[in-house]
Amino acid sequence: MVAYLLLSLLTALCVKFAKLETRNERLFNVFSIVKFPNDGCNTTENTYGVCYSATECASLGGTASGTCASGFGVCCSLSGYCGGSTSVNNTYFSSSSGTSSPCTFSVCKSGSDICQIRLGFDSFDISQPSTVSLTDTNPNTRSQCQTAQFNVDSDGPTPPTICGKNAGYHMLLDAKDNCNTLTFTWTDTEPQTWNIHIMQILCSEPWKPADGCLQYFTGTSGYINSYNYEGSHHLANQHYTNCIRTEEGYCSITYTEVGTDGFQISSIAPSTVVLTGDLCTGDYVIIPSGGQTNGATTTTERYCGNHLEAWNPPSPQTSSGAGTTIYSNKMPFQLGVVFDSTELDTSSDAELTKGFYIYYKQTAC
Repeated sequence: MVAYLLLSLLTALCVKFAKLETRNERLFNVFSIVKFPNDGCNTTENTYGVCYSATECASLGGTASGTCASGFGVCCSLSGYCGGSTSVNNTYFSSSSGTSSPCTFSVCKSGSDICQIRLGFDSFDISQPSTVSLTDTNPNTRSQCQTAQFNVDSDGPTPPTICGKNAGYHMLLDAKDNCNTLTFTWTDTEPQTWNIHIMQILCSEPWKPADGCLQYFTGTSGYINSYNYEGSHHLANQHYTNCIRTEEGYCSITYTEVGTDGFQISSIAPSTVVLTGDLCTGDYVIIPSGGQTNGATTTTERYCGNHLEAWNPPSPQTSSGAGTTIYSNKMPFQLGVVFDSTELDTSSDAELTKGFYIYYKQTAC
């Protein structure tokens, strides 16, 4: 009889524990449904963030700004300042009151599969380059970033030093295994302000920009400016490539200066000669296989002077006094920039240093 009672008790306990285990499994399954990836999102302030749980966002020092993952997550806004670092995608590096020079910020890979870092300049306003003209024929330091500089390191070619007004521009860096360093330095007493969006790009992303591009543009048409174009002075020591993604079904591209003064590089104003090819030696842009028409047999790659004008042999060619359209069917589509370290002036006129403001448009096959 005792044995029978013990057996009945054990059976009842087993049934109870089995029901409890089933209940716990149901609870676990309910909570497991709300797990979500830490994808990018848009905050309520119209900036970029990352989708985290509210607890994760707080632990990273972020601010919840909107929801994501069907309301189960928060769009986490992350910012860093001088002396800080990040290993989280979509972080912002911002200036703050009381910031002093030098100001550094480290960007570390969020994972081993990160290949590129994209710096998007939401705002960027630091001291202008030198504008002093010595009115002689000796090389001078006009257009050099002397009182403020922004420098970054890269696992690939070193990006150029920039200064001035550069809101709306961007830079692409090759991600370093031991972190990329962003550095602002200045000696000027003027306020130096910036807000830089930091995007980490996976090696496997199908839209990843090609290697060797400092800026990367998409779309069948758009605009490309020299750094600090808004400040009316291009910068010295610029050697880089602007890349334009070839859109599906498009086989050629055109480049045109914007307005009547959207291209002023290198010549001593006023100049009545079209400057292309070997006539451009100090500052110029590179348009591979550029010509007067699509598929032209007479082409040149270097362009400088008062206007962006196609070359029509023989040389010298008298300028039309306005820009003309440059055609190219060489892929990939690229606009190279070569600005040397100095400028040359004469007793009365200065070498043109405004830079370029160019409209590109791809042509269907």
